Amino acid sequence: IMVWMSFSCAAHKKTSFEQHIPLEQTQSGSQDFLKSNQRKIIAQYAVNSLGLPYQWGGHSPETGLDCSGLVVYTHQMADIIVPRTASAQFENGRIITIQNLQIADLVFFKDMKDNKNYHVGIYMGDGRFIHAPGRGRTITYEFLNTPYFLNRYIGSRSYL
Repeated sequence: IMVWMSFSCAAHKKTSFEQHIPLEQTQSGSQDFLKSNQRKIIAQYAVNSLGLPYQWGGHSPETGLDCSGLVVYTHQMADIIVPRTASAQFENGRIITIQNLQIADLVFFKDMKDNKNYHVGIYMGDGRFIHAPGRGRTITYEFLNTPYFLNRYIGSRSYL
């Protein structure tokens, strides 16, 4: 999935923004519109992070990212604050069933040897997610339905 966002500027006479929004959108629909835009922003920054190096404790593209740092960074770009660690992200997010995953929701996995360690990725649709897999590797896509990830999957959460 490619998410493209474009912005343009034009030298037009300023007009009132509100007069161009249908009444329904200024009330109940505006929250859905905001969340939709935030999902797109998170997805775009996740895609832009592909190929960046894994860095334990990293939370910026300049220094590298770990799995939870990727989540912090992409959500921050969409003005959403999430906890720093994967376990805290799992404990504090809104529960989402695997059947109801949407782009930018979080998918969590456990370490088979140590149930205290969690791993997190950002769901991108079509059964795929982006994550920072570990030392010596780069941020990449994976599929949820591979045996490796299915056996370790523990749940999904959203901050949207």
